[in-house]
This record gives sequence, C-alpha cells and structure tokens, in this order.
Amino acid sequence: MKIFKNFIFDWSGTLVDDLGPVLDSTNKVFNHFGKPSFTREKFCSEFSLPFKNFYERFLPDISMPELELLYTKFFNESEEKVKILEGSRDLLDVFKKSKVNTYLLSSIQKQHFENQAAELGLLNMFNHVYTEALDKRDWISKLLKDNFLKKEETVFIGDMQHDIETAQFAGVYSVAVLTGYNSREMLEESSPDLIVNNLMEFKELIFSNN
Repeated sequence: MKIFKNFIFDWSGTLVDDLGPVLDSTNKVFNHFGKPSFTREKFCSEFSLPFKNFYERFLPDISMPELELLYTKFFNESEEKVKILEGSRDLLDVFKKSKVNTYLLSSIQKQHFENQAAELGLLNMFNHVYTEALDKRDWISKLLKDNFLKKEETVFIGDMQHDIETAQFAGVYSVAVLTGYNSREMLEESSPDLIVNNLMEFKELIFSNN
C-alpha cells in the first residue's frame, strides 16, 4: 500500500456504529406513513446514499423537508446508542500525535455529529469537518481545494458504495471498511482500491510501510 499524507473519513459505519438509532428512526418515519419496519438485514441491503434516492424509492410522495424533520425528531428521541467502532480512537490518536492531516466528510447532521463526537471524545480529532454532505461527490472537490490537498496523496475511507464512488469521482485512493452499512459484495461492485475488515487492519497496513 502506498504512503498517503491526507486521510478523509466517513463517520457512520466507518468511525462509529450508529446503525441502531438510524434504523430505529427510519422505521419510525416509515411507520408514520403506514409503511412496515425494516429488519436490520433488509435495511442494510436497501439503504443508499444520497438519502434522497433512498426515500424517493420508498416514499416518493413525501417531501424531503418533511422527511428530514420527522427523522431528526425520531433520532433525537431514540434510546438506541451510537458506539465508537474498535480501532477508531487508536488510529485518530496516532494521526493527531503525528500531525497527519485528517478530515471528516459525512452526510450526518452537524448537530448530531457534534453531540456524538463530544460524547465519544472525537470532537477535536480532525483538521476540518464537513457535515450535511448529502451527496459527497458535490463536496469532496471543495474539501480538496479548501485544504490544498493533492489527489495522489489523499485517501477516502468509508463503508458504503457512495463513499467509494465519491473517492473515484475525485480521483483519490478509495478504502472500504466492512464495519458499516454495505456488505463486502456490495462494496466489491464499486471496485474500491482496498477493502479492510476494520480500521485496526487499516492501521496495520499503513504503519507496515514505515
């Protein structure tokens, strides 16, 4: 694996496990409109980014502003917890101490990120944070430009096909982790440069080059 200077991370399913509250909130939105709940497995196989595409498939007659308001309400009320994924803190700690450039690019709402990151001790781990990126392809070029990052020195790590497609769109190295929403089979369809089981494995690969 080549050596990189800049690391862009997705949040949900990559650094933290938020599937519990996300599934709970999504099911409550669907139930609100008379739709049945998803099982965990069915949700992971059907959910996709950008959010708009997912909801247009299942609730095409409901406006996104209405869906977003309901989802936020149910998410804030959910008793399901967001948990840090094993290896996340260790990797970010090493990067911070080594002054490696780290960034966040996520579709998560800004307030939800700040609340979760503060609770999990990850709030000050990034050079810069980009949240509410509903379509990350629209944001990654801005991230690169804002921070004067060279594509060949940059990697984007995520757990979904949309993350891999975003990296490919920007011309940066793509890493898929198997700790989140998409299965290995789904991720392989997007042809990432690298697939790892988790961030601990990714850390070992990075530092094996040094």
